Amino acid sequence: MATLQSEILRLVGGAENVTFLTHCATRLRFTLADTSKADVDALDALDGVLGVVPQGNTGVQVVIGGGVSAVYDDIMHEPGMAQRGSSDDDDEDGEMSDAAVKAAARAKAKGKNAYVDAFFEYLSDSFRPLLGVLLGASMFITIAAILDAMGLVDFRDPNKGVSWHFLDAMWRSVFYFLPIMVAYNAAKKLRVDPWVGAATMAAVMTPNFIGLQTLAAQGFPSTHCVENETLHTQQCTATIFGLPMQLSDYGGQVFVPLIMVAILALVYRLWQKVIPATVHMVFVPFLTMLIMIPMTAFLIGPLGIWLGNGLGIIWRS
Repeated sequence: MATLQSEILRLVGGAENVTFLTHCATRLRFTLADTSKADVDALDALDGVLGVVPQGNTGVQVVIGGGVSAVYDDIMHEPGMAQRGSSDDDDEDGEMSDAAVKAAARAKAKGKNAYVDAFFEYLSDSFRPLLGVLLGASMFITIAAILDAMGLVDFRDPNKGVSWHFLDAMWRSVFYFLPIMVAYNAAKKLRVDPWVGAATMAAVMTPNFIGLQTLAAQGFPSTHCVENETLHTQQCTATIFGLPMQLSDYGGQVFVPLIMVAILALVYRLWQKVIPATVHMVFVPFLTMLIMIPMTAFLIGPLGIWLGNGLGIIWRS
């Protein structure tokens, strides 16, 4: 059975007829090499297409509605569209860009196990876009280490002065909010709204959530803390809607966003299937976050912390 994205692509003349494709809030915006190859009437009659609007001599706009981003992503993964549908992959002369060349090289280097390849691609594409800011933050650390070694300032001294505390903030921002950045990239890799992934991870890093630990340490009702003798840390829990929730600081964690987004992608696509496309923009993110934020706080977050701490103990031993 032909899919909506394949039918749209066929009726605009195929991938070879598409020179550029983008989208707005409701429409796919095609730039075509030859608009006479586009069957406007057949496009307009497709289930899932709300209308077709020709644009001059080279353009055709296909009205999809609130689910346009999902259809756009599906079209961009159709054969031939990686080089013809995105300005990021081609230059003006039709030559493959550096990004496209690298993608082709990676494809040739893939092994025989598709699941292993997919796993490592997921990890790689979740972190690769962050290399610049990670290296930039590392330069701040290098400068701080040099100043410390020269005896100009003791960066381990809590009373080192507000100026040096500000310098700390300039590099700690990257490492503390790394889970949100990883969640964004991971969601983008799995072809779901990256902002939903980022917002879900950010929910357990807000002052409201972190403040629960302070309340627990103060003996606030429905909270309690115990000493973890293995890790020499204090572990606090809070009873939320009758269920115990482990309270943790997720700053700098990477296991949590990687696991969370893998599950979030399944939930996101489920809602895309059962919710009418006209209201995707509102209800798919809302219902996904409604499920994934509590799941992250109650289950995925503590699991990711446990995995990270366990690997740390094994590494130190």
